[in-house]
Amino acid sequence: MDLSVRSSCISTKGVFAERDFKRGEVIHQMGGRRLSYLRCVAEILIRHIRIDDPLQIGRNLYIALDDFSIRFNHSCEANAGIRRECELFALADIPRGTEITFDYSMTVVPSHYSWFWRMSCNCGAPTCRKRIGDLSSVPPTKLRQYVEASALQDYMLNYLRSATK
Repeated sequence: MDLSVRSSCISTKGVFAERDFKRGEVIHQMGGRRLSYLRCVAEILIRHIRIDDPLQIGRNLYIALDDFSIRFNHSCEANAGIRRECELFALADIPRGTEITFDYSMTVVPSHYSWFWRMSCNCGAPTCRKRIGDLSSVPPTKLRQYVEASALQDYMLNYLRSATK
């Protein structure tokens, strides 16, 4: 197995590399149940899923992450990113034993839903933002780094293109 779930300093559990990953290498395909925006909101309201748990993969499309995929923690200095729809890949070389993290804010387009979503951050990175939210909470220099690394989902690329027109 290339990945394992273990105790984490960021949250109770996290996903760790059980082998070295090279920059650009696919780490994991995020999986789970596909939900429309309305179904996602309904499941949050009835507490079937937590507000922090769905992964946005389209303008009005989400994944209620499976038990493994939900274990990847956020970091303001992430070593992984998500591209295409839900492909987690290494932003840098990741040595065996390292916790694999991605920046949750890079998956959430500013919207009515995102106004309700904010999280305290416990990543411990020197550049920790302390509170994370949607894409608008990412500093411009960090956003440029993600764009240059192609660490954006397809729907997020479309959003950025339309926002700059």
